Amino acid sequence: MSTKQSLIITTAASAADVADFPLVTGVVITATEPTGTSTRYLFNIGGNWKYYDTTNSQWADAATQELTAASVMAEGNTKAEINALAQAAFAGWAGNTINVAVGLQTTNVDQPSVTSIQVKGQASGQQTVETTYSDTITLSDAPVEILDIQTDTEVSDGGTVQIQASILGGSMDANNWSAYQPYTDFVTNPATTAKAIKFKFIKTAPNVGVSVATVKSVSVKHRTDNVAVFSEGTGVVLTKTYNFVNSISRAHLMVKHPIVQDTEVTAQISLREAPHTVTGEVLGNGTGAAQTVTLAHNESVASHNFALYFDGVQQAAASYSFSPTDGQVTFNAPEGVSVTADYVYGWTKEQFVDMLHDTEYPDKNDNNLVDDQFDYVAGDDGLKGSVGTVRVTLIQHTGTVHNEALGTGTGSQQSFKLAHHAKAETITVTPAGATWRFKDNTDVLQVTAPQGEAISVSYDWAARTNYLDSIACIFNE
Repeated sequence: MSTKQSLIITTAASAADVADFPLVTGVVITATEPTGTSTRYLFNIGGNWKYYDTTNSQWADAATQELTAASVMAEGNTKAEINALAQAAFAGWAGNTINVAVGLQTTNVDQPSVTSIQVKGQASGQQTVETTYSDTITLSDAPVEILDIQTDTEVSDGGTVQIQASILGGSMDANNWSAYQPYTDFVTNPATTAKAIKFKFIKTAPNVGVSVATVKSVSVKHRTDNVAVFSEGTGVVLTKTYNFVNSISRAHLMVKHPIVQDTEVTAQISLREAPHTVTGEVLGNGTGAAQTVTLAHNESVASHNFALYFDGVQQAAASYSFSPTDGQVTFNAPEGVSVTADYVYGWTKEQFVDMLHDTEYPDKNDNNLVDDQFDYVAGDDGLKGSVGTVRVTLIQHTGTVHNEALGTGTGSQQSFKLAHHAKAETITVTPAGATWRFKDNTDVLQVTAPQGEAISVSYDWAARTNYLDSIACIFNE
């Protein structure tokens, strides 16, 4: 059985800054280590990488300072060893920036995961303002557009939260981090691009023990390789406009697409009579003064494809006035000049009506696809005409789940398939002390909860994106 190892090292954005701590009291690591997996930890407090020598009760330099996954796994401390250290072990840590190296190892398909590494301490005096930083969120190897940043905060009794952001590889500086500024600055400008983004949270609680200032979540929507990340909503596909010889009153539509949970496919059709085109209608002769003339066909005149000519020379649109509402044209042509016009009338707007869903068939050539069938029959008062268009709508449903019951804790990791595709940043697991991780590609939530405790989860969800493989429509009189 092969052994796989990996290495994680904090960066300037994710290092623990305890510059304002007069005293560090401990380190608490929250990590999940399924059977056959393990994690190890080294620390750097402004010098060399160190491990805690439990035999001599002191920090010692790691033999290998050019870290590798193997060296950290061989020399680092376990989670249990670090969590068990007393306050005395952290003398000298206060006032520094602390970096952590994490080695991860597995001998099977399960993977260990590190939820958090917290450095705990005491502040000097009463603190009413706390500044924390997020990890770096990598967007892409090349700068891509930031589409939206959504935040969820909770404040009460005088508490406030300011959220600032810094971007890497923006349009102004491709290789450096920007200064921190209000995160909204990166949303209001649609041209903002970045390779990565990180956040700064300034939380104020002036009434000690009463004020609340909490950041629950921050999510970033962005483009990936110049393709918009489609998080949720409705997609619409329109066919081109077809012009038929005869008037159409019936249609049968076939829509081929994958089966995607919590999505819906609907179809609509538009039928109308073909408009009429007039070429070279004579409006009269120029008088050298302004004239207003009404077109011979002045009902349902199209606003497009109108052209005015003086002796066969087309005039600029800014030189005359045309009103499709009543078919009137106002112009000033030189005396004796022949004035003619081209235009379209009998033009009606598209009006879409629903097609009736008939049935769904499995695709014979691809087990991942289905054919949805839709029908339309005009009836006596339905849409008919020789101009037709079909519209197919892909709907991603969304919702919120409160306290979805999963099972009972065993003290070991368990896997649960969620009822919907959850937004990972909104997941809340009960009991609060449970550790968990979400596998987005399978909608599986892995939870480790105390023996006998009921496990439930709350989350917002949005269906995965669907797509159309093909559509085909048969039109009939």
